[in-house]
Amino acid sequence: MTDEEAQGGRIFFSSTGRSLVDEDEIVVLSVGVDIGSSTSHLVFSRIVLERLDSRYVVTIRETFYQSDILLTPYSAEDEIDAAALGAFIERQYQDAKVDPDEIDTGALILTGVAVRRRNARKIGELFARQAGKMVAVSAGDSLETVMAAHGSGAAARSIHDNATVMNVDVGGGTSKIAICADGRVSDLTALDVGARLLCLDPVGRIVRIEEAGRRLGAELGLLGGAHGGLPVRGDGRRIARGRRARPLAA
Repeated sequence: MTDEEAQGGRIFFSSTGRSLVDEDEIVVLSVGVDIGSSTSHLVFSRIVLERLDSRYVVTIRETFYQSDILLTPYSAEDEIDAAALGAFIERQYQDAKVDPDEIDTGALILTGVAVRRRNARKIGELFARQAGKMVAVSAGDSLETVMAAHGSGAAARSIHDNATVMNVDVGGGTSKIAICADGRVSDLTALDVGARLLCLDPVGRIVRIEEAGRRLGAELGLLGGAHGGLPVRGDGRRIARGRRARPLAA
């Protein structure tokens, strides 16, 4: 017999041992883990739910710890370094003074071109198991655009100001644009271009090129797609501006 069957099929919160059935107020700990192609970070929140007739409403939502922002580590061009990322997440739990077993709910989201990495699914499954009771999501462009619009406050501002608000979210590999009106996203689009299409080591050698960066470089006759080389001075700016390189003097 499972623990759930032994307790009459009731599901208890891990950190309190109490059931919503018997509580007029309950506090839950939540964590959000965002693994993006460019950066990764965590946010810990405390949420208070109070009974209102036959349902519960959120009365307090408090963010009590925000992690450092980590440049998402890579062990290869198309593979996220799971060990380095795991060490970072573990350290943030320690700094927040939270044990994974205390987490009641949360979300682990892989965004942007991070979801295209060869080991993205395994990383999502790994951290969903390790970081508490998680909902693991691979956010496509549409979902990520809607989340950014609501998370930034653009959707709420469209109600407050009675105006149409545009939210622009520039990520490492992609950029998302959402049009908000009356508190909802009425239109959206995503661009296959971001702020970290070329990754350089401390001495300026190319260590990773996103597909969009490779494509833009090829269209402009730049970079040559070679790794480990030093880009010609100004190549990065030309790619950002979409300008072709000037021909070299004979």
